Amino acid sequence: MSAWIRDRPSGDGVTEVTFRGRGLALRSGTRLILLVCPLCSQRNARRGAERGICEWCAYVPSPEEAEPVEAGRG
Repeated sequence: MSAWIRDRPSGDGVTEVTFRGRGLALRSGTRLILLVCPLCSQRNARRGAERGICEWCAYVPSPEEAEPVEAGRG
């Protein structure tokens, strides 16, 4: 589990999402914070994560592909 997920206050409107079962991001409104890339499976650097782009392979996730993480995952 990412420190960003552990450290965020509950009820802040941020939800964990995945992209067709791959990768991990946080969604806050329309913004995506890309923690683990669904394309190359690398953990993203903080700068890239906050920009919503993979620092390893330059993947930019589509908000339309984001799905909520199921309860009990992890």
